[in-house]
Amino acid sequence: MTGSDTAGVRPYASLGMYPFAHLVPVWDRLWTAVQRQVPWAPEQLRWDGEVQDHWRHPRCAVAHVCGWPVAAELGDLIEVVGAFTLALADADGHRYRSVLLATEPDALARATAHHPDPDLVLAANSADSLSGWISLLAALGRSWPGAVRWTGAHVRSLAALRAGEAHLACIDSLTLAHLRAVDPAVDAGLHVVGRGPWIPNPAIVVRRGTPLEARGALAGALRAAVADPAVGGPLRYDGFVELSAAEYEPTTRLIPATP
Repeated sequence: MTGSDTAGVRPYASLGMYPFAHLVPVWDRLWTAVQRQVPWAPEQLRWDGEVQDHWRHPRCAVAHVCGWPVAAELGDLIEVVGAFTLALADADGHRYRSVLLATEPDALARATAHHPDPDLVLAANSADSLSGWISLLAALGRSWPGAVRWTGAHVRSLAALRAGEAHLACIDSLTLAHLRAVDPAVDAGLHVVGRGPWIPNPAIVVRRGTPLEARGALAGALRAAVADPAVGGPLRYDGFVELSAAEYEPTTRLIPATP
């Protein structure tokens, strides 16, 4: 990214991992609470553009980032502050597992057979999604030789299953909880056929070189913000824990080496 790309861009924050319309006002309320406690926190919370672009933007002072890029791609650009703890039944603090959904109850068995069903189509949001494609490969215990429908989002992977365009997908469990809150029948007719591996929740990160004291202040403000039931309740967060990048490094070993 060149200087001309960033000229005139004020520091900003991006918390766009779960940008559902009914949650945007809640994220705004969270960030307003953070700003009251953290003087250096940027005023602007941006919802435009691609979230992956914000992770790398030098003016993005605070971001919410998928665990795989944290471990495998962004180490020279960011410092990990921590992660929200999850108010989900199938969660352990900041760790959780994705849900394997399928159009037929035997889809996972067909995918993990010695000779996988050649007619089986998998759906995934992107190749670098920890809760999506990487969790799916870990659940299969193998690389996938067959067809994949790349959808760009967990929501669209779910839609591909319901439309019969794919047969098996790994859906982020927090995404699924948010979708069910709006439409309890969003996964009607699909089968839960398994779970992904335990993975850390997406990280809150700051730019490389942000002082430790500043990171601690941000962590405390985020913890206080989700203690407000009007924030933590709808976001499905019940706390915030300080972490380092080392917590995310083991995710790079989830991709099976065997074909």
